[in-house]
Amino acid sequence: MNWLGLDIGGANIKAALSDGSVSSIPFRFWVEHERLKDSLSEIITELSSSEPVRIAATMTAELADCFETRQVGVEFIVDCLDSVCSQLGLSEPVYAGTDLAFRTGDDAKDHWLKTAASNWTMMAAFASRFLPQQSGLVIDMGSTTTDIIPVTEGNVAAIGKTDSQRLQHGELVYVGAKRTPVCSIVQSLESDGAAIPIAREFFATVDDAMLLCEFAAENDADCDTADGRPRTIACAAQRLCRMICEDTVTMRQEDVTSLASQVLKQVERLLLSKIDEPSDIICTGSGVEFLMHVIKKRFPSANVTTLGSFAGAKIDAAAPAFATAVLASERPEL
Repeated sequence: MNWLGLDIGGANIKAALSDGSVSSIPFRFWVEHERLKDSLSEIITELSSSEPVRIAATMTAELADCFETRQVGVEFIVDCLDSVCSQLGLSEPVYAGTDLAFRTGDDAKDHWLKTAASNWTMMAAFASRFLPQQSGLVIDMGSTTTDIIPVTEGNVAAIGKTDSQRLQHGELVYVGAKRTPVCSIVQSLESDGAAIPIAREFFATVDDAMLLCEFAAENDADCDTADGRPRTIACAAQRLCRMICEDTVTMRQEDVTSLASQVLKQVERLLLSKIDEPSDIICTGSGVEFLMHVIKKRFPSANVTTLGSFAGAKIDAAAPAFATAVLASERPEL
């Protein structure tokens, strides 16, 4: 039987089969959580149409502010997925924990603090097998956050276990390749030789800077942006101009690109400030292209590669889901 891994995040639900097939759907938990069963059924059916599957899930969506507490969030997600698997005639799903254990629904709810925010441990444990001596750093830059995870001889060596602890120790950086608001990471932007304090509004995101600096591809069908207009370079330029109360009528394209470069330089600083001189690094996540660029520039002597180069290029966009599927498939007791 093939295993299907789910990574149930606050903004996206990602799925991967242990054979390498992947899928992802946007899901804004904070406004859409009541539709979770429908979306889970959709993505599971998409990948399991040709053969039976068993589900192994990890999550981060319990932190969404539609839930009173993280425990309530874990319980809601577990109950929804258990129900969907029952309706689809699938075996009872299992849930990954930060201790690398897999638990059934009731046990996952009883151990909710280990079930919460567990995707990084699965991903790091799987990726570590591709590091020389199974030691080094695994870095996953997603749409919202970046995980910086040390591994030693195949063991996850992070100091923090919860997200709060990982923030404290620099193992979780709350900056991603897409959703992070520009106003949360820069104080000012330089234009025409002057440092202009930014407008503290949700006018633009890091994704706009990625588009303008060609680290992300345009998609005019995707309107998950600050102003609801398409993810195109033209619209991204307009969004970024607003950060200094300008627009593309009054700013030249090269000056807008300069704004984008400044934003990405600050993203780079935030990430690299948490990394010592490493020897071996595996990069993954939706922001892997940018991540590889800045890591190789900063650490030219390091051995830097992508998880996708070992497991298939598509895997980088859904690494925790794929890792969860593979690790579950290797547990005969399940």
